[in-house]
Amino acid sequence: MTSPDMSSSQADLERIFPGGGELGARMRAKDWSQTPLGPPEAWPPSLRTAVSVMLVSPFPTLLMWGPEYVQIYNDSFRLLLGEKHPEALGLPIRQTFAEVWEVIREMFEGVKRTGKASYSENQLFLLLRQGFLEESYFTFSYVPARDEHGEIVGLIDFASETTGQVLGERRFKALRELAIRAAAAVDAEGVFRAAEEVLAHNGADVPFALLYVQEEDTHRLVMRTGLTEGDTGAPSRVPREDLSGWPLAEVLRAGEERLVEDVDTRLGALHAGPWPDPVRRALLTPLALGGSGENDAVLVVGLSPRLPFDEAYRDFLGLMSREVAADVLRARALEQEKQRAAKLAELDRQKTAFFGNVSHEFRTPLTLILGPTEDALSSPAQALQGEQLERVHGNAQRLLKLVNTLLEFSRVEAGKSRATFVPTDLAALTTGLASAFESVVVKAGLRLVVDCPPLPEPVWVDPGLWEKVVLNLVSNAFKFTLAGQVAVRQRWTGNGVELAVEDTGTGIPPEELPRLFQRFHRVEGAQGRSHEGSGIGLSLVQELVRLHGGEVRVESAPGVGSTFTVVVPAGRAHLPAEGVQATARPALPSASTEAFVREAAHWVPGSQEGEDGARQGEGGAGDAGAAGDVRAMPSAPGEAAGQEPRTRVLLADDNADMRAYVQSVLDTHFEVEAVADGEEALAAARARLPDVVLSDVMMPRMDGVALTRALREDPRTARVPVVLLSARAGEEATVDGLAAGADDYLIKPFGARELTARLQGAVKVARADAARRRALERVAEVLEAMGDAFFAMDADFRVTAVNPSYERMTGMRREDVLGKVFWDVFPDAGDPRSVYWQQYHRCMEARESVKFIDYYAPLSMWADLRANPTPDGGIAVFCRDISAEKEAEAIRARQAEFEKQLIGIVSHDLRNPLSAIQMGTTLLARREELSDRALKTVVRVQNSASRATDLVNDLLDFTQSRLGGGIAIQPVATDVHAVTHAVLVEMEVTHPEREVRFSHAGDGKADTDPHRVAQVVQNLVSNALKYSQEGTPVTVTSRGEAESIVISVHNLGNPIPEALQPTLFEPFKRGESHKEITNRSVGLGLYIVKQVVEAHRGSIEVTSSEARGTTFTMRLPRARG
Repeated sequence: MTSPDMSSSQADLERIFPGGGELGARMRAKDWSQTPLGPPEAWPPSLRTAVSVMLVSPFPTLLMWGPEYVQIYNDSFRLLLGEKHPEALGLPIRQTFAEVWEVIREMFEGVKRTGKASYSENQLFLLLRQGFLEESYFTFSYVPARDEHGEIVGLIDFASETTGQVLGERRFKALRELAIRAAAAVDAEGVFRAAEEVLAHNGADVPFALLYVQEEDTHRLVMRTGLTEGDTGAPSRVPREDLSGWPLAEVLRAGEERLVEDVDTRLGALHAGPWPDPVRRALLTPLALGGSGENDAVLVVGLSPRLPFDEAYRDFLGLMSREVAADVLRARALEQEKQRAAKLAELDRQKTAFFGNVSHEFRTPLTLILGPTEDALSSPAQALQGEQLERVHGNAQRLLKLVNTLLEFSRVEAGKSRATFVPTDLAALTTGLASAFESVVVKAGLRLVVDCPPLPEPVWVDPGLWEKVVLNLVSNAFKFTLAGQVAVRQRWTGNGVELAVEDTGTGIPPEELPRLFQRFHRVEGAQGRSHEGSGIGLSLVQELVRLHGGEVRVESAPGVGSTFTVVVPAGRAHLPAEGVQATARPALPSASTEAFVREAAHWVPGSQEGEDGARQGEGGAGDAGAAGDVRAMPSAPGEAAGQEPRTRVLLADDNADMRAYVQSVLDTHFEVEAVADGEEALAAARARLPDVVLSDVMMPRMDGVALTRALREDPRTARVPVVLLSARAGEEATVDGLAAGADDYLIKPFGARELTARLQGAVKVARADAARRRALERVAEVLEAMGDAFFAMDADFRVTAVNPSYERMTGMRREDVLGKVFWDVFPDAGDPRSVYWQQYHRCMEARESVKFIDYYAPLSMWADLRANPTPDGGIAVFCRDISAEKEAEAIRARQAEFEKQLIGIVSHDLRNPLSAIQMGTTLLARREELSDRALKTVVRVQNSASRATDLVNDLLDFTQSRLGGGIAIQPVATDVHAVTHAVLVEMEVTHPEREVRFSHAGDGKADTDPHRVAQVVQNLVSNALKYSQEGTPVTVTSRGEAESIVISVHNLGNPIPEALQPTLFEPFKRGESHKEITNRSVGLGLYIVKQVVEAHRGSIEVTSSEARGTTFTMRLPRARG
């Protein structure tokens, strides 16, 4: 039985280490006396309390007590220790965590020094807890542990391992970055490079990565990161069955990933990634990158030497491998789609080119059939004869040949061609076909060599198809051979027949050879006798040769020539049994031969077959004046007599039939010069300028579009109208032709009348344009010579023209202004508040003329400007320098102001003494003691003073009228009859010796200035008294009419001379009848009368004759308006 002492000791341990699971049991069983802490019975209460609390805590907790930091921990914390448990229990922490002691010691000292807890999140520790230094992450807090006296005697570590979280986030970020980068790649190479960039920044998880793609007998490295290519671990190629290095073939055969754990043994030490330790393990994963689903690549990934290869690590590498594979497949699918789209686009381009060529091939003969046919139908006989009939027949044969070729090609393409192979004397057949071209070849200045010796046995061919092969090859050789020879050689090889068609032609560029037999393909820029062709001839040859079980190849060098070789096997074993017939048939040339030869003849300038009788030139082929069938028509009747010469047409077309037909159509209306291609046309146009150029679009050497551009670039021919003929229909073709500079574009087939009308229209437009240019040149000459400055602006206010006066006025050179924005040239005018900005914008936007005057300070100039909108959407501005006029105007204004002030001062100075004289004489006249003589003297003084006052008033009115814009009036409702009567009453006092008669009628009410009306009446009556004979009455009438009041003053006496009447109302004009009287006046009275009347918007006139006397008639409106 248990002793009481042992029971008591066990109970003490239960109290000190209550519960606690595994660690509680271990603590109770441990001999603590062998540790720095001593037996538990001797532990201070603070330590016992801390241990008891820690043991029951579910959170990972480590108690480090005493100066040596002896470790006591709970069950949750032991999971963080790994292999360090259980030895760590009761040991100083320095012994347990020697690998990180220096790091944590500084943390401990910091906590003890400050007495404050520390906190660290996701802290990296390289711990040796699984047999290697492991990359580990922890979030923890060090809290001071105090004894009963409050002294810090240890630390408590509350810790949580976050390695999985940190690695998970890091790997997720890498996968996300890989997905983003790889998704942006457009091809497999782009995916490889994206993966390399991403993985290079994730060496902690992927020290190195290699991707090998399986090829025929090797594995090729396509992606690499972490290792240098060529190293033992990263060879650029690995033989397929090499087992010494990476076991790539084994992984592909097994179809499963493989963990290689002896990397250093296989390949030596491979250092990669952020750690100094070599990589000892790698994971090899098979991938299917080819799209077939079969594994054809292996991804080799080095494993981190400081991470355990657990499920999370394996899952990460699996996701990475699948991402790379998926992105490569996507990129390759995209590549294939692009290639498919490119092929479709190329096929569409070829189809478009084919239809364009076929359109030309069809439309040209159709034109030459329909044109003569329409001409015949419109003729009285309605019949085709002679050359026209031959032309229609020949072009119908050409159409038939083209249709047959297209049908044959269509059957071959569809696999429906039915060949009948018979034993054939191939030497005779080939010789006959080639020799048919002899006359054409010789006429072209070439030599034809036919070397086809007899063969030891018949050859199994379809004669009709073989005919097409030979005719196409010989025709093609002749078409592109301009000098030298064409040779047709056939020989027996023992296994079959070899046919070689050689030429010394222009040759084929090397880059064109691989595509030469593609359907619809034509060699761009090839120099030949004609630009015509459907682009299926050589493709058809290849297909027909393949039907015979043979092959065709080509050898060519630019400038040297080409050799097309056809090889056909001997015998019939290689042929389909259903197409073989043992009975031989005579192999004679068919109608197809004639069609090929006739077409070839069209390519020879001057040949009878092609020209239909057209006269040929005398010079060589390079002579622009004698190219092919150059033909200048003689002058029409009447031209020698001085009539306007006929319009000259320069015709360029490589088809001899078309040239001849068009020339025959145009001969009636035009003088025609015909050439065979664009180069000859350009030379002819420069030698003798035509009125219009008519050119086919598709021609050898230089086509119609290139000819148009060349004509436009030469100043001598830039204005010559160009009409293009083309078989390409549709808006796009027309736009292309017009964009090149053509004036018109005519689609084949066309009629004779349409062609004639188009040419006449082009010439008419060109001549009108020339007349317009001449008119503009004359306008330009005027602008250059005019004294006013001129400049023009476009809709964007860019200066487009200036004249010399502009340069002189502004001091700016023309080249410094043209093309610049006006507001940049004159920044002060560019302010939206300036009159220039406002007026020019008004002119530009409202399309209305403007006129304004302004002083432009930067040029110290007064300018009179007129801006007018121009038809092109801009404006034209004329500017006149009026600085001198403005200066003279200013001088006149200053003089006028001076005169005004002077007269005002003088009149003021005169009025004061005159007023004193008048008042004084009035007082004197009232004195009774004055004698009659003295009274008369006083009256004379009064009269003189009154005249002087009137004179001063007249001067003031004159000054106001001349300098102030007219005499000021103050109209009120007035009875003009009464005012007139009052004036006459006063005058009876001053002129008692004279009789003044007055009468009035009608309503005299009007809006007038009564004082000014009285002044006018007084002036007129005074003049009448002054200039009438004594004893004769002066008659005054005032008559009210519907809209006005009419006042007339009449007197008898000497009339006013007729010559004086027009100037009577001008200032300082005096009558000449009584000079002794007029000398008393300064001549302002009638001038002021008229100014007063006009201020009332009325009128005054005078009539005067010796018989009737003189009458002044004044008309004043009742109301001012």
